[in-house]
Amino acid sequence: MNYSLICMKKGYQFYQKESPLELKPDFLLLEIQQATICGSDYMVLHGNHPYKQYPAILGHEFVGKIINTNSTSRFKEKQFVTALSYGYCGHCKFCQIKRYNHCLKKITYNTAGSGGAFSKHMVVHHSSLVPLPDNSDSDSHLFVLAEPLSIVIHALNKVSIVPTTKILIIGAGAIGQLSALVCQETYSAYEIIFVEKNPARRDFVAGLGFITIDDYSALTENHFDIMIVAGGNQLNFSQILNLMAIGSTILLISYFDTISQFDMNVIVRKELKVSGSFLSTPGDLQQAVGMLNSATTMHSQLEKIITIKIHFNELKDYMLNGNSNGKVLIESIGNLE
Repeated sequence: MNYSLICMKKGYQFYQKESPLELKPDFLLLEIQQATICGSDYMVLHGNHPYKQYPAILGHEFVGKIINTNSTSRFKEKQFVTALSYGYCGHCKFCQIKRYNHCLKKITYNTAGSGGAFSKHMVVHHSSLVPLPDNSDSDSHLFVLAEPLSIVIHALNKVSIVPTTKILIIGAGAIGQLSALVCQETYSAYEIIFVEKNPARRDFVAGLGFITIDDYSALTENHFDIMIVAGGNQLNFSQILNLMAIGSTILLISYFDTISQFDMNVIVRKELKVSGSFLSTPGDLQQAVGMLNSATTMHSQLEKIITIKIHFNELKDYMLNGNSNGKVLIESIGNLE
């Protein structure tokens, strides 16, 4: 018997026997091999996600195996895939200019009326999927990082990074960690500093070789070329803006729980650029898969981002009480034994 983990309301979730799934045109049926937890999953559970609704099956970072192509010729049965956190129509004005993440008819997962990866099976729109390399199998767990890595790639593609670029990262969660590793391993940036309040996370990213501090006061003003905001609550942007060099860029990846204020005069005087980054595109996801495939054969620290492995039957309690400095790999999806 297979099960799903259903989030019914704020702070309340339970295991339920997997319901029969309807396979509509353009959708495929996947068997989820492994998954991991996104920060947005916690936001839904705790009732502060900006648009997802209950009841919801959470989880959109996964490796899946196609078990029914539904006559979609791009894919074949038993093929291993990963996916974007949404599907797109391909025809609206945003899809026409390849801004698929802003599709007017976007198919959103992990919300009422759709599926999620915290279940043995998941119905996914074909536009969401990117195939894994031909030699992939059910143990290719590193590719659970593909979707969050694509979020980072989408953001970093908005800026220019060279080895001498001075980078400040706010928040040492998974997105911050992935951002640092891409800046280091892909762009050879060597000055990367984290600001993080959590001591355990500071220790973890220090173990990856990065400088970590817990307070902005230790930093040099007018110094950083790129600031990546990958987390943090109630940020003091007045203080943060003072750290930025002339003509630098602030890159916003994280959602915020509270309204933030900027001193527009500082932005004007320093000619700062503030860039939001929302989700990712198929090209970003394909790039992420390629990067992870290369990481399996070269010296890369991406594997270290997965810090804990749990069984699916531990997921419910872990979502409420667990704690990890990196990504949590969920195995035996749908199985409570």
